[in-house]
Amino acid sequence: MKTLWLAVLVIPAQLIHAQEVKHAPPTVAQCQADQRLWIDKLERPNLGVDVSYPELNGWTTEMLNCEPVDPANRMLYYNTASESRANQAMRLENYLLRHNLYSQFVTEDAQGKGRQ
Repeated sequence: MKTLWLAVLVIPAQLIHAQEVKHAPPTVAQCQADQRLWIDKLERPNLGVDVSYPELNGWTTEMLNCEPVDPANRMLYYNTASESRANQAMRLENYLLRHNLYSQFVTEDAQGKGRQ
């Protein structure tokens, strides 16, 4: 019976996960509104960024998708995407430090491991 329940749960989840979600291209108004909101959140160091790591990925992707839609503000979108990536990099570094993995990373990096 456990196997049947597992199959019932796993198969639909795989079907849902396999479906690719297509989003409409962003509008200029949406791009500008999101850019203003997100850069404000990203540049408030005293409050921190209360956004998940995957959500920051989404912000970066959307900002990069906004560049061709609104070329006049390309640098604003690029800056916001860069701030989002920098926030992610800081989180990763903090994770490495919290789990005592930073020195191992630095040692392996010096040996050229993980470089493409």
